[in-house]
Amino acid sequence: MKSRSYRKDLGQLAASYGVQTSYVGADKSTHDSDDDVVISVLQALGAALEGTKDVAQALRVRRLALAQRLIEPVIALRPGVSRAFAITLPESVVAEDAWLTLELEDGTVKRERLATKSRAGGSSEVESQRFSHYRIDFDDDLGWSVPLGYHSLRVDVAGGPANESASSLIISAPRCPAPRRGWGVFMPLHAIRTDGDWGVGSYCDLRALGEWVGAAGGSFLGGLPLYPTFLDPPADPSPYRPVSRLAYNEIYIDPEALPELSQSSEARERLNSAGVRARIDAAHRSRLVDYDEVARLRREILEPMADALSASSASRRREFDAFVAARPELLAYAKFRAATERLGRGNVFASELLDVDDADPLLAYHLYCQFAASEQLGRAAEALPLYADLPVGVHPEGFDPYWSPLSFVTDVNGGAPPDFFFSEGQDWGFSPLHPERIREDGYRYFIAVLARALRHASYLRVDHVMGLERLYAIPAGADASHGAYVSYHADEMHALVSLETYRAGSVVIGEDLGTVPDELRERMKANGMLRSWVFEFESTLDEPLPEPPADALATLATHDTPRFSTFLWGGDIDEAHKTGRFTEAVAEDRRAERAQYREALFGALNVQELAEPQLTAETRRRCLAHVSASDVELVMLDLEELWDEAEPQNRPGTNSGNWQRRAALTLDDVRANDQIRADLEHVNRLRQGQAS
Repeated sequence: MKSRSYRKDLGQLAASYGVQTSYVGADKSTHDSDDDVVISVLQALGAALEGTKDVAQALRVRRLALAQRLIEPVIALRPGVSRAFAITLPESVVAEDAWLTLELEDGTVKRERLATKSRAGGSSEVESQRFSHYRIDFDDDLGWSVPLGYHSLRVDVAGGPANESASSLIISAPRCPAPRRGWGVFMPLHAIRTDGDWGVGSYCDLRALGEWVGAAGGSFLGGLPLYPTFLDPPADPSPYRPVSRLAYNEIYIDPEALPELSQSSEARERLNSAGVRARIDAAHRSRLVDYDEVARLRREILEPMADALSASSASRRREFDAFVAARPELLAYAKFRAATERLGRGNVFASELLDVDDADPLLAYHLYCQFAASEQLGRAAEALPLYADLPVGVHPEGFDPYWSPLSFVTDVNGGAPPDFFFSEGQDWGFSPLHPERIREDGYRYFIAVLARALRHASYLRVDHVMGLERLYAIPAGADASHGAYVSYHADEMHALVSLETYRAGSVVIGEDLGTVPDELRERMKANGMLRSWVFEFESTLDEPLPEPPADALATLATHDTPRFSTFLWGGDIDEAHKTGRFTEAVAEDRRAERAQYREALFGALNVQELAEPQLTAETRRRCLAHVSASDVELVMLDLEELWDEAEPQNRPGTNSGNWQRRAALTLDDVRANDQIRADLEHVNRLRQGQAS
């Protein structure tokens, strides 16, 4: 049994690194993380300990390191919140020997002596060293106006054992932009079908769908994340485990819409060959996306087109060169992909990126794909504002951990503890961001991620928004029931999101589904971030027609939940029974409960007696009308639901065609469907405040 002093030391050491030794689960009970789990997470974060015997010494080392900080590496300034910060000096240094220098984003420099602008904040002793503390307010003490943006505050100290200096990133951020009441359509890009597709949707198809939705009165078009994934065998098409959150997915490029096709006879010959046309036709007819085959088809045509651009001296080549010069991260990404092709996935190290020659045709190909994808996605955004989805992590063998290695924690995976939906918890298979190192680096990686996400997005969904505040970390080799939450500096993370979205003029929606702390939603509201509200989660036997809150984006379901018809008639219960998640007894109880709920919903909606297909469709329409007529800011409807699609895009925890299923109707079918058009017109009238 561990001593009381050991438990106290471990708790304090964990707290100093932001590791929570317990958490309140979905069952409302407190769950303690095992000591070995806490120690493994601390080791991954860089704590100086090998085991339990080192806890006391590691705590002393950590306390002294924190005490010796002259200033925190990041300071977030928010409207209506105190603009004060602290300075810590060794007791041997007097305040007259310290200076504060503020360099604003525009180059303006302001400088003051600490002694004339600070208030004494007492002293402390840590490991036999004494420190003096000072508190300064930008407004009351310094009188410095700090405009919105990123700035630098430096502390310079003369005297003592050595001259010292330290700097802090100042994030001066407003609230997130406020939305205008509206509605949009959700449709995964991979699922879009047209008469001429190659087995997957394209950015040009996204533009065509956006034009149609916009003509119907829609405000935005949403889908799944559009980041690159590993498509070579074994393919990992999950949009929530991308190769990078800084790059674009090349599989959605439409080669036939690019000018380089007319400049490359080789590309045209390949495209028009009988073999390629037969393969395109086979992919086109498939109901599941064959990512490996589609990626090969795209590449066979795009490679000679990339060569054609490289040999060009026209204005198009100058546009390409300017694109690459403005995005050094994409040059590094292209080198990473080229090196990965030669060395194999997971075998690329940072030094290998330097070995890729600038004239390497693999490098030229991957750069061309980034250029073309960005261009076509931008044109889609011109047709109708896009709703983008920012995944919480990246593939552990992907580019980002190589481009910014100190930003990630190795030897642990991000995930979620056991809950009602996943009794064994979830291991999402990615390395979390390091809560301290990202601060020490001035959040450069996370800022770049946000800038990329917002480049073509007017609405941004932040997946697992709780990840801005804490993330469940699972040590390597452990299962998802053995993890611990790691905290981030929530005020700083939210400030970054607010500032970047303010600059982009984009609305933010946080995915706050499930059990989340009340403080998170309070912070979201204070920051002007919308909540996620899902009818399937909120509608109950006692309250079958709940009113969504105004500050939210409302949907009937999500890409991770059963389709509306499946949920209504209990198909999800049958599936859980079939796969062994529910026993027969549990399934029978759930079916009886769902039947009671269903009758309550029919009664609340005053649905007439109809045959089951018509009853389902009418119930869905009235539920959507109820949500659309509410005060909620934004409503998003799943286009596939409008023709009563039963198959979901994703069945969490399974490998049954997830992220591969293509739509049952083509875009031409959708545009010609009178009932779908009537449904959109009805939603549009209700969103405009007109009576149904």
